[in-house]
Amino acid sequence: MMPTGWCPGTRTVTAMLGTYPGTSCVRVFFGPGDGLPAAAWTDPRQRLAQAPADADVIVSHKDPEVDAAAFVVAWQATGRTGRLILVPHHEPEQQTGGDPAPAAFRTSWTRTRKQVGDHPARLDGRLRLAVCWTLQWVRRVDSAGRRVNDWRTWWPEHEADAVDLVLADWYPYDPTARNPFRPATYEEPASALAIMVELSRATGKPWGIAEINHPRITTAGGYPADLDADGSRCAAWYRRMHAWAKANGCQVWSHYHRDEGDLTERKTEQQALRELIAAEAAAPRRLAPALETLRAELTRRWPGAGRTVADSAHHADHRPNARGTIDALDVDVTGVDTAALLAAFQRHPSAAYWIHAGATADADDGWTRRPYAGADPGKDRLHLGIRPTDAAERDQRPWGLAEEAGSDATRFLALLKDPAVALQLRALPWQYVGGGIPKGMSTLGVLNEIVQTVRVIGETVARQAADPAPVRAALARLPEPRPADGAPAGLPRDPGEVEALADAVAARMLAALPAHASGVSGEELTAALRAALRAALRAAPADLAARPIG
Repeated sequence: MMPTGWCPGTRTVTAMLGTYPGTSCVRVFFGPGDGLPAAAWTDPRQRLAQAPADADVIVSHKDPEVDAAAFVVAWQATGRTGRLILVPHHEPEQQTGGDPAPAAFRTSWTRTRKQVGDHPARLDGRLRLAVCWTLQWVRRVDSAGRRVNDWRTWWPEHEADAVDLVLADWYPYDPTARNPFRPATYEEPASALAIMVELSRATGKPWGIAEINHPRITTAGGYPADLDADGSRCAAWYRRMHAWAKANGCQVWSHYHRDEGDLTERKTEQQALRELIAAEAAAPRRLAPALETLRAELTRRWPGAGRTVADSAHHADHRPNARGTIDALDVDVTGVDTAALLAAFQRHPSAAYWIHAGATADADDGWTRRPYAGADPGKDRLHLGIRPTDAAERDQRPWGLAEEAGSDATRFLALLKDPAVALQLRALPWQYVGGGIPKGMSTLGVLNEIVQTVRVIGETVARQAADPAPVRAALARLPEPRPADGAPAGLPRDPGEVEALADAVAARMLAALPAHASGVSGEELTAALRAALRAALRAAPADLAARPIG
């Protein structure tokens, strides 16, 4: 789901909802001198109070000295389940209407971060802090095609960790047109929105559209031709833009329903926007396949009615993303071994974080347990979230909660303790030929060359030193180079002995596999291990003595 809606312009939100049922995003702007009034959430005459409780609300303001903390507290008190996306200093690059200088802009961001950066709702993902620029300004180029404006001027780099989202306002711009702001054609989405993907990658933040509008291309609108008198081309353009944005990571989409963007009399485009909003409201909502696998294992391991909940309002991850996928699951832990569940969860590559009973941990933080002050699921519920990527969502590898998981782990640990297997594992670091190792060499070969080079350099230094004895004493302590090729002393050299060792390791590995394993060919595994162990023995260091087999 990509929350989709509008900025109401001069109209009331209530009236707009009658035209666009199912709206999942509303953008409200507070201009210079308006501040950020907390009462706007409860005053029924205000647009914020009229917005649907489950819709995302993008709130932009222009004033530096606002009480963001009181505003967020008032929002939270309403019990709304949609996200609040707060934009300090809407379009600061415009430098009109009291916009701040860059230094003041950065100071204001620090103020905002101190006020609400650690707010529990931000930890939940329900409060998002965002920057918002006008893409016409960011995309502006000179006659040579070089950009003349730098978005970094208005990027709070010193508070980058507090920025959750990069938003932009999109309006027509084509530097090759006679009037760049009135081009003769509707720009293709891939070209029009490529800058947003670029900005997202440069900042490391997801992106969204806070305002978008395109007038019909007619001479009455100041364009060079009557290309689209009935608005059908514009309506088709809106649909293409929306689809491309959703497919390329856009988090939220808001049409600027004001001035040239007022679609009240533009019925063709109005119908297109109505359909886009309705389609997002009705978008299929499904649990990520990775979490479906986890849910099935949970049910088998700890049966119980209502054990898991996918649809919940307490955290943003329970809302479908642009792919219609839910990336979080709540678990009723009554009768569940929570420690075992968390241990299994943290081992899976898709796992991102968990929240439980006043504590939370994050995969990117090494699963360090920390206090949690957000919308706590409660001591009897565990919130599990996965990474919001397509690969993580589709990863259906087991989570390790099945009944036989413990015996499998025991067998695998026993395998690792096997002397024949351990011998080969000890040799692997010396055989490494990956990144940073010169082509054609192993780790052992590189170390040998280093030792030999140090000896040559050391002897040269000793010959020139007033007292060569300490230098030569240090050289004497260097290890002797070890053969990197050929079987070292103590390990089998005869091909028959190598095959016997390989067969023994293969037999132990096959014995360690769980009885229910399928698709495992003993012959193929033995052949593969023979080849791998022959290569390992050729490169193993000299001090790895052969161990008895059996």
